Amino acid sequence: KDQVFQPSTVASSEGAMAEIFCNHSVSNAYNFFWYLHFPGCAPRLLVKGSKPSQQGRYNMTYERFSSSLLILQVREADAAVYYCAVEDTEAGNP
Repeated sequence: KDQVFQPSTVASSEGAMAEIFCNHSVSNAYNFFWYLHFPGCAPRLLVKGSKPSQQGRYNMTYERFSSSLLILQVREADAAVYYCAVEDTEAGNP
């Protein structure tokens, strides 16, 4: 069964850069999705794609079995839960 792995905690300093890694075992991954989640709120899509891309302060790197979310100029308000998801080309669903 395909799996996605993320670290449980990432620490950074205000104004610095934070990098969150995501590894997976999906051999035919098509898209990566990165979500931001605050308690009591619905997860919000930050960035997605099948190649490196940037959306504001969020920069996504992409490789065959991994992706990283770089948060530029970290702020205290960035303290949250971040999720990655992988879309399978056969299933067509994240």
